[in-house]
Amino acid sequence: MLKAGYAQEVITPPAGVDLAGYFNKRLNTGMYDDLYVKVVAMEIDGKRTALVSLELCSIAKVMFDAIKTRIDAEFGEGLYENMLICATHTHTGPRFINKEQQEDEVTQYAFDQTVDAVVRAVKRAFMSLLPAELEATKVFNNPYGFVRRYWMTSGDIVTNPGWRNPNIDKPECDYDRTINILALKQCGRMAALICNIANHGDTIGGNFVSADWYGRFAQAVQHELKSSLPVMVLDDASGNINHFDFHQQINQTGYHEAVRIGRGYARIVLDALADLKPVAADKLQIKNTTVTIPHRQLSDEEVAAAQNILDTVPDIKKEGDFESQDLANKVPAALRYFAQRALDCKAKSTPSHECRLTTIEIGDKLAFFSLPGEPFNGIAEAIRSASPYEYTFIAELAQSPSGYVPMAECFARGGYEVQPGVDTVAPEAAQAIIDASVKNI
Repeated sequence: MLKAGYAQEVITPPAGVDLAGYFNKRLNTGMYDDLYVKVVAMEIDGKRTALVSLELCSIAKVMFDAIKTRIDAEFGEGLYENMLICATHTHTGPRFINKEQQEDEVTQYAFDQTVDAVVRAVKRAFMSLLPAELEATKVFNNPYGFVRRYWMTSGDIVTNPGWRNPNIDKPECDYDRTINILALKQCGRMAALICNIANHGDTIGGNFVSADWYGRFAQAVQHELKSSLPVMVLDDASGNINHFDFHQQINQTGYHEAVRIGRGYARIVLDALADLKPVAADKLQIKNTTVTIPHRQLSDEEVAAAQNILDTVPDIKKEGDFESQDLANKVPAALRYFAQRALDCKAKSTPSHECRLTTIEIGDKLAFFSLPGEPFNGIAEAIRSASPYEYTFIAELAQSPSGYVPMAECFARGGYEVQPGVDTVAPEAAQAIIDASVKNI
């Protein structure tokens, strides 16, 4: 018998906290909307699990460790390993460094309140367990996501090549447009909604805190259903997916864009609710495995090329937000930044790092897979094609931190996501994660 509970807590940081997602510092000066941690807890025949989603750009190892320490103290050892903890990937949430002490008092406060909120939400969700049922559906429809890496007429790959760039040939690849939808029903009503959608959370920019389109999506669903039910988004593998349609000359940066995309996804999901079908929740299996992620090794020629850039490109500071497309536009500050990253990759990288992969299997039709960092969507496609589960939810930025995880063939092609840095992944990383994820089931 399935029992379920749910809770959410505000994690909006105070003014003055640096915002994550860009290369330059962006101290927040206000907010468009609150950030939340959302928890859906489940128990089947005494075995417990929980989905925990934080409206952050990513989760640093020090935060995972702090959450584990607190969960172990509150619930005893074992529950933490049974949970899936992930970030949505909003680029207008607080940036936390991977150190025990944050950079300043307000950031330390924001860090501590976030960890506290996670524990409170998990505790309240498990205290609220009641009999429940699951229903699910899926649609192959994601009109707001675009592969952001393009083949150019020159034969090169460029990330975010610029609006209506005449040298664009075609996207590097297609991607999995599946949107999975899981409804939790209690007492004859929909009590919580979990949706799995692939897209970046980088529609706004600037210095105001926002949950990005994830928050506007939740609000739109709640408005139409006339209920404040928790609406959770698990961000599908989106390392090479964003919302920019470079074939058009339109303004796609700003809060208006978060509203447009959030409401658009809400319409897709709301229309699909009529097709929900019961999902048996008669058994729960949770499997963890550790995968070794090899790190990038640069050749002497690559190091020499990076040094040449530092020696020859003028050191001109860039005003405003420093974004990935600055590399495509050969902005001097971007060229120098990534050249220095290459030298740091050679000098400071360790051989590999370990990541935890978790699979939560419910009945015979439903499974949740965790992925570390920002994996390319091809990783999700490969896992879904091998999964026996009709509804295969995939959550990136989950369980363990990592950077971009491109497909092996992308490294030789170039682009922003494959630029080397300290402990960036090697070309073999994607296949290692796919193999370990499939083996986990």
